[in-house]
Amino acid sequence: MKRFLLGASVLAIVVVALAQFSHLGGPPDVMKLTAAEKAQCGLSVAATEGPFYVSGTPALVDGELNTANLPGQAISVSGHLYRGEVGTTPIANAKIEIWQADSSGSYHPNGNGDVAKYKAQDIALRGYVTTDESGAYHFTTIYPGEYTGRTRHIHFKISAADRVLTTQLIIPSKTGDAIGFDQDTIAQGLPTCALLKFDETTKPEAAQFDFRL
Repeated sequence: MKRFLLGASVLAIVVVALAQFSHLGGPPDVMKLTAAEKAQCGLSVAATEGPFYVSGTPALVDGELNTANLPGQAISVSGHLYRGEVGTTPIANAKIEIWQADSSGSYHPNGNGDVAKYKAQDIALRGYVTTDESGAYHFTTIYPGEYTGRTRHIHFKISAADRVLTTQLIIPSKTGDAIGFDQDTIAQGLPTCALLKFDETTKPEAAQFDFRL
């Protein structure tokens, strides 16, 4: 009887651990793209929102995501939200929520749920922008850090009138990083164009990306 109970306890622990791993956006939720799919950059591909999405975060002022003035290398990301695989039909007044880790790989807060459950000082590197009449968006932030199992990246939740898309853009690795675009399990489900390219001649360094719904 004791042996049976011990076995049941071990099984329960394994089940809980697997559930937590899945919640963290591990491989069970990832679909790898073929080489041909990786080379295409049509409709934006969905990616896991991960365990650190906080709803109800405020609109960015002047597009500044780093309102807490956390340390790190300043960067700028801009582009458009278009309808369809090709063309430039804009999607105006769409809400683009943005969240990321700080330069050391920590989220603020290191949790999820509604923003109302947190103190204002606990919220950083989170907020949203709204696309203008031409579908354009823009924000400035800091270079996100890597953390165990993930390369550097930024999360997005795009809410248009007829669709919601959650996805990620990958930030180029730094020398000495433990994991890069090709090794990251989430990035393996994204096209190569999701790896941003920054213009190092601008201040702050700037990258562009067009989302398509």
